[in-house]
Amino acid sequence: MKISKRLLGTVAALCVVSTGTAQAATFVLTDTGGTAVGTQARNGFEIAAAYWSSVLKDNVTINLNIGFSALGTGILGSTGSARSLLSMNQTYNALNADRTSALDNQAVANLRPLGTSTSIPGAGAVTFTGNAINATNNGYVDTATRIDNDGGVNNSTTAVTKASAKALGLTTDVNGTAINYATADGSITFSSAFAFDFDPTNGIDADSFDFIGVAIHEIGHALGFVSGVDSFDARTGPAVTAGTLETFVVASQLDLFRYGSAGNLDWSTQGVPYFSIDGGVSQLFGDSRFSTGVANGDGRQASHWKDSAAGVPQLGILDPTSGRGQMQEITALDLAAYDAIGWNVSFDVLANSGYRYTTAQVYRQFAAGAVPEPTTWGMMILGFGMVGASARYRRRSTKVAVA
Repeated sequence: MKISKRLLGTVAALCVVSTGTAQAATFVLTDTGGTAVGTQARNGFEIAAAYWSSVLKDNVTINLNIGFSALGTGILGSTGSARSLLSMNQTYNALNADRTSALDNQAVANLRPLGTSTSIPGAGAVTFTGNAINATNNGYVDTATRIDNDGGVNNSTTAVTKASAKALGLTTDVNGTAINYATADGSITFSSAFAFDFDPTNGIDADSFDFIGVAIHEIGHALGFVSGVDSFDARTGPAVTAGTLETFVVASQLDLFRYGSAGNLDWSTQGVPYFSIDGGVSQLFGDSRFSTGVANGDGRQASHWKDSAAGVPQLGILDPTSGRGQMQEITALDLAAYDAIGWNVSFDVLANSGYRYTTAQVYRQFAAGAVPEPTTWGMMILGFGMVGASARYRRRSTKVAVA
């Protein structure tokens, strides 16, 4: 049976390589407007890419289109990712084969058991809590949930970004079609309507946004921090032809760790979902909540951590908003998510739950001509908890969404 799903693709133009180190993810950046080599924006993207290369040790090449354009009101940046549709069995097998860390071992050991798929012969299917379906079967209800255990397409498949498929070593999709590694893995667009600060080493200007932080965030989406819950959220009311609704809503592999309670995957827009590697028994590192949806959830895209309150440190760089004057930070929670979904992180995340790395530190380490930071993670981790408070989370009243 051929499974179909509309997946975003992008077209590459002239490419310039962003150099990585041996056994590290390498990025090829293609200017689509406003990010030519030598511009502040290009330098910022290269610094952001260099950070990801330093922590992700999969020997893969990620192709990204980058540029500026007019975006929706209140949106700093947006990422469209090419995705590949996999059977649930493919995803489980790939995650199991890719175990390289203590976190991987725990996460894979606690994946939900697979039942029988009714849509893919011989395949497995997960049970999850999702939004209820309306009476005419052409849209989801945003005020009620249900247990979905019918073995349908949305139980039996995952839609993973092509970049994360590379990290997992996957070469074919659910239909046996080759995954094209040469084409663009994602397109990142920054809004041309906002002022950005490109050098965070002296703080972020009060009227500007942290460019390097937003670039790290957007690359993070292309790498696989996405959720099918955003599709649930978008398909309330009459949405598609009756009977085909659930073929359009497919989870990512990150959603396999999205829980509402012990043993209960929560892919609805109504609960309080969180990232867990122990089968939902606990939130990783104490607080690992996700956002639940722009239209029918908490007002923020589900492909993010829970939005932090003003003055409160973000759960991670994948926070859904940024404030003027606010310096961004990458946290252990961010890297734990990438570790779980199939990336090989360069240090033991579980043993370093206090990891926080500001964009000022990223800039100092990776900007051209910068004095290198210590080269071993053991030396660097020692000081992560001691970053000056004056440089951290100077959140202003205005918060803007990062898509």
